[in-house]
Amino acid sequence: MKAMNIVCVGAGSIGMLAAAKLAAAGADVALVARTERQAALLNGEGLALRQGDTETVCRVPAYSFERLAEDRLPERLEGADWIMLTVKQQHLSEPLLALLGAMAAGNGGGRLLCFQNGIGHAERLSRFVHPSRLFLAVTTEGAKKLSGREVAHTGAGSTWIGPAFGNDEPGTASPEIDNAQKKAVKTLNEAGFRTFPSNQMMEIVWNKLLINAVVNPLTALLRVRNGELLATERRIGLMRRLLDEGTAVAKACGIPVRDDVWEQIVDVCAKTADNASSMLQDVSSGRPTEIDWINGAIVERARRFGIPVPVHETVCDLVKASVPESGQTGGPLSP
Repeated sequence: MKAMNIVCVGAGSIGMLAAAKLAAAGADVALVARTERQAALLNGEGLALRQGDTETVCRVPAYSFERLAEDRLPERLEGADWIMLTVKQQHLSEPLLALLGAMAAGNGGGRLLCFQNGIGHAERLSRFVHPSRLFLAVTTEGAKKLSGREVAHTGAGSTWIGPAFGNDEPGTASPEIDNAQKKAVKTLNEAGFRTFPSNQMMEIVWNKLLINAVVNPLTALLRVRNGELLATERRIGLMRRLLDEGTAVAKACGIPVRDDVWEQIVDVCAKTADNASSMLQDVSSGRPTEIDWINGAIVERARRFGIPVPVHETVCDLVKASVPESGQTGGPLSP
């Protein structure tokens, strides 16, 4: 059987982890990094995956957005069965969106699997990629980028994938979409990712959004690791207020909200107690954050329904004020 042809766009922690494990499992994988420097490093020295005390080096062809933005799209990137998009929301620039559209249109058309936090990206991407070819992914896999060519798998998790738009009832997607979804789930499972299909992806996306909208901004503003959020009653009170506001907005949008989201948040903080959230890392480094697509997205939808969300509005302003104005716009791909 022909190996699945996959292009991972974004050479950050999740993109490098996915590329390494998929390649090790026999998939035909290519990786798109932001810079020519990182692409050259990956091509010269290989992609190194650390799992515990073991390090495996994979040979994965790497390309750079810098070069792709100037040259014709290489044939290797035109025939992908799946394009796995692992860049952060703030890096979804118009040139990158156009590149993704060209990649998805090549040689019969590939499918785009989006791993972004927050919401709103599917609608933006649907201007460049046909909605029937857009899929969403939510993962709890743990990964840490150690260098431009090294990534550590820091914790096994679960991954859910499904069509970005379409029917909510299981088994009601078109046969073509259903078959593509099954193949992707099988390939990811074979690579060691515990993966499940879902036709209720917006519910799963919103569930993660509610968790991220509590943990990410507060860790960034308080400059604490995840576990330290539970250290005081005042912090816990802020967490609960953010969750209550977000839950009200989700319900107004017609999204079913699980009864145990608060327990999930506490569990995340406990299990990842020593982790620095991505937003904390971004603010500490003066980089742009995903606040507009997490808490900002909740604020925007709250205004549509006339729902007051003062805590979300405040944390949005504070996170943005924490980053220099020059850091509010990023490049097209994560470094």
